[in-house]
Amino acid sequence: MFDYLMKNFPSNKYLAGISNVFIMLLPISLLSSFSLLASNGAELFELSSISRDLHLTSTLISQLFPVLLVVFFSQYLASLHKQPIIAIITSSILVYFIVCLQWGEGEGTAAIPINFPFAILLPILVSSCYQYFKLWSFFKDSHLPSVVERSINLVISVSTISIFIVAVSYVLKYVVFDNLQLEFEMPTLDPMSLFDGIVYELSRGLFWSIGINGHVVLSSYKSELFAVTEESLALIELGKGTMPILTSNFYDFYTGMGGAGNSLSLVLCVLIFAKNKGYKNLAQAAFLLSIFNINEPILYGLPIMFNPIMIVPFLIAPIAGLIIAYFATLWGIVPPIMGVISWMTPPIIGGYLGTNGAISASILQGVILLVGMAIYYPFFMRMDKLSIGRTALDSLTERFFSSEKIDTTKAIGSYIPHLTKNMAAQKEVEHLHKTGDFILYYQPQYNVKQNKIVSLEALIRHRSYSGKITPPTFIQSFSELGLLAELDFWVLEKAIMTASLYADDPNFKISINVSPETVLVPTFLPTLSRLITTSNLKFSQLELEITEELLIKDEEKTKEILTQLRSLGVKIALDDFGSGYSSIAYLSRFDFDKVKIDRSLLLNIDTLRGQKLFRLSVELGLITGADIVVEGVETPSEVEFVQSLGVECIQGFFFYRPMPIEDIIDLGLVTCVKSDVA
Repeated sequence: MFDYLMKNFPSNKYLAGISNVFIMLLPISLLSSFSLLASNGAELFELSSISRDLHLTSTLISQLFPVLLVVFFSQYLASLHKQPIIAIITSSILVYFIVCLQWGEGEGTAAIPINFPFAILLPILVSSCYQYFKLWSFFKDSHLPSVVERSINLVISVSTISIFIVAVSYVLKYVVFDNLQLEFEMPTLDPMSLFDGIVYELSRGLFWSIGINGHVVLSSYKSELFAVTEESLALIELGKGTMPILTSNFYDFYTGMGGAGNSLSLVLCVLIFAKNKGYKNLAQAAFLLSIFNINEPILYGLPIMFNPIMIVPFLIAPIAGLIIAYFATLWGIVPPIMGVISWMTPPIIGGYLGTNGAISASILQGVILLVGMAIYYPFFMRMDKLSIGRTALDSLTERFFSSEKIDTTKAIGSYIPHLTKNMAAQKEVEHLHKTGDFILYYQPQYNVKQNKIVSLEALIRHRSYSGKITPPTFIQSFSELGLLAELDFWVLEKAIMTASLYADDPNFKISINVSPETVLVPTFLPTLSRLITTSNLKFSQLELEITEELLIKDEEKTKEILTQLRSLGVKIALDDFGSGYSSIAYLSRFDFDKVKIDRSLLLNIDTLRGQKLFRLSVELGLITGADIVVEGVETPSEVEFVQSLGVECIQGFFFYRPMPIEDIIDLGLVTCVKSDVA
């Protein structure tokens, strides 16, 4: 079960998105926490006015958190489903406030409704409604100006969705719950019972794990506990009675060190054992706040909220601390907590002060911290090993490519562990976006026997606004950011659209490289099929170039996909033959229509051994019945040698360099069926 959760959490688009959004909102949590810490510091120095202002600042920032959660999660879902971002955000915000007020969430001292489950559920509901009802284009292909058309579509779609969801909420609230008198009541807990104390701590952790403040929901129990504590202290002053074990501060000092879930144990575990630098950086940022029992940074940053893995130790660790402290107090190993001290008192110090100077209480807190670390350790280390998720860049990819064919099944998850590693790649991609556009160049494959172009290979380039062309060195950065499938789908769409201009020539082919990540995307086959069927191109005019890397990744799945592609008529070429370790073995297990011999084998044909190896590579390719293409031919002697082996198709600088499609048209290398080229 544990392994199942670890493997499937990253691939769940919604859980990964929630995790990512919490990371993006981490600065809000840090600002609120530091403001609260500063407020308490000012109070210690009797700076009441400053303390009050800082406390108000902390409160307002924390109230802003769920609203920003709605905004960012709505944006994520809109990008995920290729929906209008502004419509999803506007609808979600509007519905959030109305529904929260409808259910009484806006009452009390909070200026803004605070409800994390609503903040997460409503964007999902809004996005699902848009997806199901397909509301966006009411005036598509109208004669209205585009700005007016978008505005009308926005108003109608937002109004429709908002009215629908609010109506459903109204029925649930006033018809179902009120008429049927359905109420959820918290069970009465005995403040003196260990079992009830465990129920309280478990319930509090469960509420926190889904974004609900457990202290607020269970405030009646804590208030009763506080009253019992005050009453017991009053009786002790009169020389009557004894102090109960379970007091208000008992939970603060033994089950809430570092915040709910004994989070300080987790922070220490991360600091000491994490191999991932990103996790260590997070723990270092959260450590100071954890000392003062503020755990929002680790709660949102790791995250713990909505993380089915870390919720388990988050629930177990405080209960273990509760049981250990209870029996240590019951057996007289430590004295009971006396008095009422601020919940922000740091661990170790809190135990000492709370027991009127008992060193044993501080030692007990240290033992509980160690036990908590032992509980968190296996869960966190597995998470650290797998490095859940990639990077929160869905919004970034939308700025580059708007294709609906993008792989949305790729894990995203928390980017904190990969932030340092991916920073350079992210900067390069951002720089490319700001300084120019991505374009396609095409390099002809030339048949020396027929003296004509038989295929064009599509190659991505970047063209700066000053006209500078950058070769595809940036592909590695896209791969680092998990955006390679995005890139490939964009190239496929643009190349097929361009190739449609030459579809009247039955001998013409367009050749496109696809990465292993793209071929194994579940939507790859239906997307490719749709792109071709909606173009003028025939399946037989498309040639996909794959590398040995794909065959290594998942041989069984790859074989199934390649078989389906070839059954449609798509040609498959093995690219870079001779550059890998297992190319010969794959020739015997897979059917290829074309084998492209890598230029690296050409570099040694000035020696007898090099010539024999090259000749052998050609013969191996011919044995399979595949056509042979030699890549990277640049000199007359190389052309002469390749021709002497009976190879007809050559690709290289000797004949043609990669060039824009306009230059290919101007040179008359292919015949265009249209006069304009998009």
